[in-house]
Amino acid sequence: MRRYLSVLLVIVLALIGFFGFQGKTSKDTPVYVFDDMDYQSKYKPQGENTFFADGRDARLPVAGTVARGNAIESNQVFADDYRYTAALNPSFVTGKDAQGHFLVNFPEKSLELLPTGELKPFNIDAKTFETGRTKFQIYCAVCHGAAADGNGIMKVRSAVEGDVAINTIANLQAALYRDYPAGQIFDVITHGKNTMQGYGDKLSPEERWSVIAYLRALQLSQSFPGELIPANVKNNIK
Repeated sequence: MRRYLSVLLVIVLALIGFFGFQGKTSKDTPVYVFDDMDYQSKYKPQGENTFFADGRDARLPVAGTVARGNAIESNQVFADDYRYTAALNPSFVTGKDAQGHFLVNFPEKSLELLPTGELKPFNIDAKTFETGRTKFQIYCAVCHGAAADGNGIMKVRSAVEGDVAINTIANLQAALYRDYPAGQIFDVITHGKNTMQGYGDKLSPEERWSVIAYLRALQLSQSFPGELIPANVKNNIK
């Protein structure tokens, strides 16, 4: 029994010595048995490398590579007259005013600059609606349906496969979402909500506002206020 306890004690001490105490801090140089990838054979972005003719670790992108992000050209960014318009009109890229409240309606200004250096007004015209319709059909209709009533193809799949998560698809024709401020819809498109992923990396700010304009049109088409119906049209309604 004593021999057994002695062996057990040695094993315990060996384990403690090998793994150490979690949470203990020390300034001593650690002894690595397994480095857990702390040290890797890799090149660093700003490192020197004698293997390449230019002496740099970092390599230029392969010809024809498509950049991700906003695709701002370096020559444009470093031009003397370059202005970062998102900083001139933060509401357009956040959906919020200076106090952090959601914009009730659409932003007044866009991100485009006039020759005078001022921002162009944000106009909701036929081009805006067409952009919104196209992007809505690509990214939104699959879940929310072509009429934004929550009856997209994913709801059909939910009924067939019994996927509970897909049952969270919102009916955007409901009063709750018709009452959403435009800026709040912009925020949901950008960052997502519940089981919906964000589309901020897929839709530019202009495209997001265009989708909202088209959504408002869909909501209006399914719930048109009676007081806005012309009298001659009302008379023809049976």
